Amino acid sequence: MNTFHHLVRLFTKLQAPALLLLLISCNIARQDQQGVEAAMKYYDRLILQQDAGAISRLFTPDGNLGDMAIGRDSIRNFLSSFKNVRVLSQYSRTSTISITGDSAIQKGTYSQADIISGRDTVHVKGEFRAQWQWVAHKGWLIRKMNTKSM
Repeated sequence: MNTFHHLVRLFTKLQAPALLLLLISCNIARQDQQGVEAAMKYYDRLILQQDAGAISRLFTPDGNLGDMAIGRDSIRNFLSSFKNVRVLSQYSRTSTISITGDSAIQKGTYSQADIISGRDTVHVKGEFRAQWQWVAHKGWLIRKMNTKSM
């Protein structure tokens, strides 16, 4: 294979992930129910990846993760403290989304499977209530996230 064809194949391989990222970011940047839902699915992916920094940046600067952590630094530090937990699955299902101006309330259920200390598997499920804030040039950010185990 000549160099030109190799470069075209490489560009095509790199282009697909970039296009997917662009499509995801466009949905998150929609100031409607689809945008809220896309933002929550992004949150689910970040939980699965256990990316405490990215999760904390999905919150507003004064965001509230239940009553466990308030503010991005506090949320990042709180989530980073779970060193013995590996998230196997994370799923949320929306029951309602209501939007008023630049705020949205999303309610639904979640389920998560984790491995604790490399040996014990735990399944958690419950209800969530997310209060989202629309921020220009950033999209939907979480102002407050509450969960209740079932």
